[in-house]
Amino acid sequence: MANEINDIEKLRVLLGYWENHNIEHISENIKWKEKARKAGLEEAAVSLEKVIALSEKVNEHIQSARQSLLKDHVHHDGSADTKHGHEAGHLHILLHRIGVIRTPYTDEAPRQPVEKETDDFILIVNEEYREGLKELDKFEFIYVLYYLDRVKPGSSLIVSPPFDRDVEVGVFSSRSPGRPNPVGLSIVRMKKIVENKVYITGIDAFDMTPLLDIKPYMEKLDCKAGAGNGWAGKTD
Repeated sequence: MANEINDIEKLRVLLGYWENHNIEHISENIKWKEKARKAGLEEAAVSLEKVIALSEKVNEHIQSARQSLLKDHVHHDGSADTKHGHEAGHLHILLHRIGVIRTPYTDEAPRQPVEKETDDFILIVNEEYREGLKELDKFEFIYVLYYLDRVKPGSSLIVSPPFDRDVEVGVFSSRSPGRPNPVGLSIVRMKKIVENKVYITGIDAFDMTPLLDIKPYMEKLDCKAGAGNGWAGKTD
């Protein structure tokens, strides 16, 4: 049984590796497709589009395999506690990446978004989700939800902010990236949308960070007067 679990875990890791590897190839193919098109090599550009579509389809099957793996794993690991409405261990939730975030940050990234006017910050949405960008260009700011794949989940529920190490707060009262679920959320200004690419101002994410979701920031709904800064307002 232990060997079976080890094999399942290895397969889970391998599937994630293959998927990320494919994403890198897709990103490179997109870049060279555009270069080929600009150079007038339309036939090569069309061929690369087919390669991109096939790679994205492969990733869909990999995601499906991971989902089946998680379902089977939860089924085999079930215990008597589940009969009483209690999950044994952690409940796994499957999220599908809708694209990747391109940034100039490969080794280090800022702790908070820095607004920059360069074209180095792009949300590349997978082709199958491209239609979901309709009317997004009518907004000036957007929420970007992403998976912090290079940050280890936090082991402590008490953290200290980098600007004041004498202060201790709960992780849910902080902006610490080390969280039980490493999910990042940023509000950024949108500059333009070209095909499946959303050009934005600076975001504090590493290059090739998995993109989970995009939502419009609406002043009428999201701007809360008098929100304050909580404990952070007392550390100035």
